Amino acid sequence: MKVGIIGLPRTGKTTLFKALIGKEVPISFEKPNIGSVKVIDYELDKLSSVFHPKKTTRAEINFVDIPGIPVGIENKKRRTEIYTSIRKVDALVEVVDDFSDVRDTESSIKEFDADLIIMDLDVVERRLERLKKEKRDSEKEREKTVLEKCFNILNSEKPLRDTELSEEEKHAVKAFEFFTLKPMFYVINISDGKIEKRDEIRKFLAEKFFGEHFMFIVMPVKLELELSELSEDDKKEFLSSYGLEKQALPEFIDAAYALLNYETFYTVGKDEVRAWTITKGTNARSAAGKVHSDIERGFIAAEVILFEEFEKVRFSLKEAREKGILRIEGEHYIVKNKEVVHFRFNI
Repeated sequence: MKVGIIGLPRTGKTTLFKALIGKEVPISFEKPNIGSVKVIDYELDKLSSVFHPKKTTRAEINFVDIPGIPVGIENKKRRTEIYTSIRKVDALVEVVDDFSDVRDTESSIKEFDADLIIMDLDVVERRLERLKKEKRDSEKEREKTVLEKCFNILNSEKPLRDTELSEEEKHAVKAFEFFTLKPMFYVINISDGKIEKRDEIRKFLAEKFFGEHFMFIVMPVKLELELSELSEDDKKEFLSSYGLEKQALPEFIDAAYALLNYETFYTVGKDEVRAWTITKGTNARSAAGKVHSDIERGFIAAEVILFEEFEKVRFSLKEAREKGILRIEGEHYIVKNKEVVHFRFNI
C-alpha cells in the first residue's frame, strides 16, 4: 500500500518527502521517488522497554513523491504521464502552497480538486460510450448503472470519495482507479512567519470545506526538514525557539496511517517485539498470516489483550490470565487496534 504525495510544482512535495525519508535519499525530479517511513509508536516503545527483546520492529508506510503536475495544454503529455503514476497509489496527500503568497489556499484546493474530477469524468464518459457498442451481460449492466451514478456525482462537481457509493459499487469500478475515490488529505505548507496562525488557518479551511475527506494538517514543511536532521536535544531547543512543543511529522504519519484504514497489533517475546500492520476489520486467522503463512494455515486460537489493559497489569501475562483479561478468540475474531496478540497454531 502506498501514499502518493501530489500537488502543483514547487509546493514543497519533495521537501516533505525528504523530511519523511531522509535528506540523503537520492531524488529524481522526473520520476516518482519511493521510500518507506517507520511509524512512531509509543506503545511499541513501551513494550520494548519491558520485554527487552533482541530486536524491535516498527510498522512502516510507503510514500511516493510524485513530480509536480504542470498546467497548460502544452504540457498535456507530461500531465498524462504523471496522472498515470497517481493512479497506482492507494491514497493521496496534496501539498498546498501557503508560503509564497502567489495564490490563495482556498482557490488552490478547489482548482486542483476540479482537475481531478474532470480527469475521472473523462474516463467515465469514454467507458459509457464503449458500453453502448458492446453486447451487455448482467455484469456489464451493473457496471453501466454504477458508472452512470459516478457520472452524475462528478458532473455535479463532487469527488466520488465524499458520496454514498456502497462497497459493492466501489468494487464494480475499482479497475478504473478513479482519482477522486482515493482517500485524501491536505498538507498546507506555511512559511515560518505563519506558524502562530496555524490554528487560524485550519479553522478557516474547516469552515470553507466540509465532508469526511477534507482533513488538513498545517505545517512549515521546510522547518520540518531542518528538524529531521537534528539530534533530540537540538530538536527541543530548535522547537522552543519557534514556540513549538513538538514536530508536526508524527501527526502527519499518524494521519497517513489512518488514511489507509490501517491498524496495528503487536507480538512480544525475547527475540522480537514487533508492530504489525493490518487493514481495519481483519480477522484473527488473516492477522496470523501477516506473521507467517504457517501460523495462518495451522491456526488454532489467538490470545489477545488491549495494550491499555496489559499496561494496567504491568505487562504480566500471568496476572492478565488470572484476571481474565487475556482472552482466547477464534479465527473469525476481528483484531482490534493496539492489541497484543499471541497465536496458537499447529502444523
